[in-house]
Amino acid sequence: MHDLMAKFFRSPLAIGIVCGNALLAVGAALAGIAPVLVVVPLFVLVTGGELALALLSKPGAKAILGEQERERKEHDVDRLEETARLRKRLAMLRVENPEVKAAVERLVLAAGLYLESCAKGNERDPLVEEAVQNAVATVDGYLHLSDAGRIRARIDSEHGNTRQDLEQKTILSLDTSTRLIGEKLALPFGGIEGNHTVLDAMDGRQELEE
Repeated sequence: MHDLMAKFFRSPLAIGIVCGNALLAVGAALAGIAPVLVVVPLFVLVTGGELALALLSKPGAKAILGEQERERKEHDVDRLEETARLRKRLAMLRVENPEVKAAVERLVLAAGLYLESCAKGNERDPLVEEAVQNAVATVDGYLHLSDAGRIRARIDSEHGNTRQDLEQKTILSLDTSTRLIGEKLALPFGGIEGNHTVLDAMDGRQELEE
């Protein structure tokens, strides 16, 4: 209930009531129609009553729903902008190993198709955005562990892993995220409009790379 009331007071309807009454109160005080000691409590009383009536009315309910929709859209925009930022970061990373680099490019392609899908009006999918976040963490971890010879030596000696193991695990993780994104976008009413599904687009890109 407290959350709904907060949304109502942030709505244009509530703001309009407060501002409108405030202007009338200031005008009345300046014109000398009533003293300030009368105008202020009258403003509080009238405004409070109008807000209470509006809150319980149909316009009040619409104002709350409108504010909820505005907040949802704002949240969606923030999440999509963050996903686009992470995708751009992945695209700009310098990865020397060609197989890992190809896996990163497949993920970047899938993330781009997802963002394009959302731009065309399809709903965002938190699981897809989480997959992009996981991919960034995976690549960051890979680059950190393979950054220098001493790190590579520590991997081999302490964990018994080879550089090839690290690369294969990275590729597997990235391709799992890529496949998840593709499958989500290929669901009914999702994906990119056109002659091919998202999975077809990714598979075609992989064939060209091979």
